[in-house]
Amino acid sequence: MLEEIIIELSIFRRALRGEDKTAFDSLMNKARKHASSCTVAPALDPMDAVFLSILVEQEKELNLLREALNVPAGHQVRPEEQHDNKMD
Repeated sequence: MLEEIIIELSIFRRALRGEDKTAFDSLMNKARKHASSCTVAPALDPMDAVFLSILVEQEKELNLLREALNVPAGHQVRPEEQHDNKMD
């Protein structure tokens, strides 16, 4: 079902510019990582399951970035905040 949704979204993808197409493909690959989870949640709209899958992967990426910046989970990083990211 996920691949069918991705095919339906291909019209949208074709309208994107180069780097946006790459970003779109990356998002769809994030959704693919959770395809099996989507099938066990039949009450969810399939598109909602795709979005949730993407959000889970993006949250994992944000957590990795927070760890790299030594920022506690749940803490929002604002541009005016400075972090000491020097390697010892």
